Amino acid sequence: MGRTLQRYKKLFETLKTDTPHKFYLLYGPEEFLKKEFISELIETRLSGGNRAFNLDIFHGDDFDRDVFNDRMSSFPLFTEQRIVILKKFDALSTANKDYVIDLVGNLSDSVVFVAETAVDKLDTARMKTLKRLADEMGISFRFQHLSDDETIERVKTRLHREGFSVEPQALDVLVESVGTHLIDLVNEVEKIILSSEEGSVISKETVASVVGKYRTENLFSFLDQLGRKDHADLIRKLHRILDGGEEPVFVLAMLIRRILQLLHVRLLLDESGVAGRKIIEKMGGRVSPYQVTILLDQAKYFGREELETYLTNLRWADVKIKTSAAHPRSLIETSLVASGERKKLALYRN
Repeated sequence: MGRTLQRYKKLFETLKTDTPHKFYLLYGPEEFLKKEFISELIETRLSGGNRAFNLDIFHGDDFDRDVFNDRMSSFPLFTEQRIVILKKFDALSTANKDYVIDLVGNLSDSVVFVAETAVDKLDTARMKTLKRLADEMGISFRFQHLSDDETIERVKTRLHREGFSVEPQALDVLVESVGTHLIDLVNEVEKIILSSEEGSVISKETVASVVGKYRTENLFSFLDQLGRKDHADLIRKLHRILDGGEEPVFVLAMLIRRILQLLHVRLLLDESGVAGRKIIEKMGGRVSPYQVTILLDQAKYFGREELETYLTNLRWADVKIKTSAAHPRSLIETSLVASGERKKLALYRN
């Protein structure tokens, strides 16, 4: 089990204790596991019949201070504790943040309070105060994305738990076409489960039928085009994919992921000169034998320095998309053209 998954396991195990913590601060970008933890907390602490009277959920971008104060000071009905959840703490006004922090410092023993935010770095005075209170009164926990390996392992476990076996190629298609964010993968996995016969084998065709054949085939074709080094054709395929409705940020993320995989394979080849099964072993099972075959075929056309140039330029495009008003399509295209010319954009562009 990966280190991040171990952290999550320990967190969920805290719900098995008899006495709940008074205050939970849940922060960071991993939304699916955050929602799963909140659901487990509610399930563990409140029986179904008591939730209507003892569970309140507020949102920072639609916050009513008076109603919030009333719920935080109310006594539970038919049970010992009530749960109050505040999502999007970071969306509160400055005055309301201070108000909530003051209330948290004087929590009643009959209230379990959960504050949630997508903020990853608690570098403001108010967030630091909130974290200090959580550490003193309960738990503060950073919800970070799982690694690719951990995400794939979780998907496999989910399918196996429902009685399905899954082909390695199917996982490759799923990740390449959906990405590695758990919340996106889980949504597609649930669709796959609902559309498949119980006990059947999940194949790449099964995934393509659910995710969309156009998307899986065209995205694979685009990524596989990298090894041919025909950049004019690569740009044409990029345009077709984006014109078909694919999000530029997703396409860029998949390109970066593929280059990182190729760089890993290239380094293994340069260091040990091994291939095939040995490469699979050295990559720790992170990709299937089918995918390794594709990566080996592509990696032989690239040198390490060339792949590093691609990675630098694609990351340049990623930063520009997030920080400038430039069109994402033109940024990705610029990064690919520069890579074909073996120029590092980050070295000469601001």
